Amino acid sequence: MVADGVHILLAIALVYLCFRTTDAGPYLVAALAASVPDVDMYLFRPLIELGYVDGVVWGHRGATHSVFMGLLLVALVAMVGPWRPAALGFGSHVTFDLVTGGVRLFAPASAALVGVSGGWLLFNLLATIVAATVLVTAIVRMNPGPERFVAPELLPTAVSDRIG
Repeated sequence: MVADGVHILLAIALVYLCFRTTDAGPYLVAALAASVPDVDMYLFRPLIELGYVDGVVWGHRGATHSVFMGLLLVALVAMVGPWRPAALGFGSHVTFDLVTGGVRLFAPASAALVGVSGGWLLFNLLATIVAATVLVTAIVRMNPGPERFVAPELLPTAVSDRIG
């Protein structure tokens, strides 16, 4: 399992790489969509413990990590907002879980676990480094010069002439 924060960082980094937008909406949609698959830990776990549902499909990395859930989420988001960032967020979450132990990709139709069992800590570390690098680069590129941070009258004459 990749940590929830890393899922969100990766989704935001992917939105930046794919769309390079300064609009906050796609980043928020991707972050929320990247969080949705792990709702099973909070929604289904109490139901399993109380005996209302049973089976691995309702456990972690079950139904909420499936293709069916991804299509449902993207369809719902498409009705009210940008669906591509939602697809990126959900897809990146499931993809990284596939390489860190596997998911029940076709639940609830099949309980088969799909994926590989890679090193959880290694993938988590690499994903964090890649996502953080992309995001720092994005922040630097969106704020290109010191005029964003310093009052124009405090800058050298040549720079303040450009501003205003």
